[in-house]
Amino acid sequence: MKLEIRNLIMTDVAVVTGSNKGLGFALVKRLCEKFHGIVYLTSRDSKRGFEACKKLKEINLSPQFYELDITDDKSITKFITYIKNKHGKIDILINNAGVLFLKDASEPKLFQAEQTLLVNFYSLVNFTEAMLPLIKDNGTILNISSSSGHLSRIPSNCIRQRISAPDLTLPNLKDLMQEYIECVKTNTENELWGSSPYVVSKVAVNAYTFMLNKALKSKGIRVNCVHPGYVISDMTHGAGSVTPEDGAVVPIQLALNPENGGLYVWHDGTLVPWDGPDPRGYIDKIHC
Repeated sequence: MKLEIRNLIMTDVAVVTGSNKGLGFALVKRLCEKFHGIVYLTSRDSKRGFEACKKLKEINLSPQFYELDITDDKSITKFITYIKNKHGKIDILINNAGVLFLKDASEPKLFQAEQTLLVNFYSLVNFTEAMLPLIKDNGTILNISSSSGHLSRIPSNCIRQRISAPDLTLPNLKDLMQEYIECVKTNTENELWGSSPYVVSKVAVNAYTFMLNKALKSKGIRVNCVHPGYVISDMTHGAGSVTPEDGAVVPIQLALNPENGGLYVWHDGTLVPWDGPDPRGYIDKIHC
């Protein structure tokens, strides 16, 4: 029998999804500056991905590019096979890829809800679950969340209790998301879930974050989520109050030096209770 010998590159590795522009690009840039290892800039558009890497190489940074569409199972499998054969395992995974329909979006509400959950929740979960065997013990998973991910953004106390239940499982969480979609179909979602699919998707991401952190605690893998601020981006059509560069500072600190796992961190570095009062009020001084 001939043994297959793989030439693994044994070094620290970080992966950032959805990172050819905006916050994702800034996250890769800052990782290249602060992380002593290989940083993968990923994008579903290879041309834009290579162009983004070129920009960083022009300022003497050295990210690697790999095409990745987290909504496509074949793309995920191809990426995982490459990383496994090239590096074996990785140290840091930052889930940044996401979508947002603004209030003036013309698409039907059901389409908005289904697409938002597909990208922001289901695809994030599917990709992360597929990557778990490749995360080193004592590694880090960081989910880019939002102020929209705070539990207080869900109007119904019953829904809040169910989605924050200590014994919540991933199938339970997926069932809750399907309940939300059924409510959208009958135009009855506002009283229970609120009017924003983005809020529902980010609350679900946070719930998944805390659930996954508990499951991986024995391996020392820390799973956290962060609200980077209202980051100016194409996704917001240029609206926002924080540059991508400034928005990347706290997330990278959290990715490189997490104090613990199961944390929800605000853009100013404050650890906030997910089930407490809305931090927009007591931190950002915004009337909610």
